[in-house]
Amino acid sequence: MSDELLLKITELASALMTPEEIGCLLDLNNSEVYSMKSKPDSQISKAYRKGRLQTKLELRKKIIQLAKAGSPQAELLADKYLKTN
Repeated sequence: MSDELLLKITELASALMTPEEIGCLLDLNNSEVYSMKSKPDSQISKAYRKGRLQTKLELRKKIIQLAKAGSPQAELLADKYLKTN
């Protein structure tokens, strides 16, 4: 699998696309889509997880920023994150 394709998978996963949606957009075969979901050590799965985790990190940083600014909803979410980790 090319580095360019792996970067595209990471990009689409960061937009919270599902493996099936990514597979459709990039014309991946069923085994590649399956690898994204079920083979954690595969390059394609790592690219997918990396993209989703990048967005998760961005969202959490934003929630923390909003909580520090006094947003009640963000404070509740930040507190939830503290208790679950």
